[in-house]
Amino acid sequence: MRARHYGAALALAVLLILGGCGRNGGITPTETPSAARENTPESAVPARTEEEETATAETGEEETMFYIHIGDTTLTAAPADTEAADALMELLEDGPLTVRVENYGGFEKVGELPQALARQDTRITTRPGDIMLYQGDSIVLFYGSNTWSYTRLGTILDVSGSDLAAVLGGAETQIILSK
Repeated sequence: MRARHYGAALALAVLLILGGCGRNGGITPTETPSAARENTPESAVPARTEEEETATAETGEEETMFYIHIGDTTLTAAPADTEAADALMELLEDGPLTVRVENYGGFEKVGELPQALARQDTRITTRPGDIMLYQGDSIVLFYGSNTWSYTRLGTILDVSGSDLAAVLGGAETQIILSK
């Protein structure tokens, strides 16, 4: 009689384990990596600093996003609270902006903007997902880390560092920025 109870308990445990697979706990064959990332915030790139989060919460302002199209991938980004980011968003009001880019140093993709933006450079250690202004006229998308003087333009949202490296570290030579 005990063997039957153990067998039933084992069968129930297997059903519970199999029933839990694919529900907020792993990638099922039909899920995309981005869908799985929603369930693993520890692997996602932090979206904004605490100061930015607090400022947005206090003002009650709805965030404006912009998009980075590279190859077949579209990344969503939140602009920083800087004059340079505001100027970039104004540029995007006129329509999509195509920027020729190249990989540099194995940690960033960089390209020249059509015009210089206001600089507020500070020494920053970047992390994957950071979007920076370099020397006033270059946009830098980070898939690795670097310490230098930059002006913050924004942050790529909801993408892991390894996925960013795969997307931004590729051979693409242009990005399209849009609202």
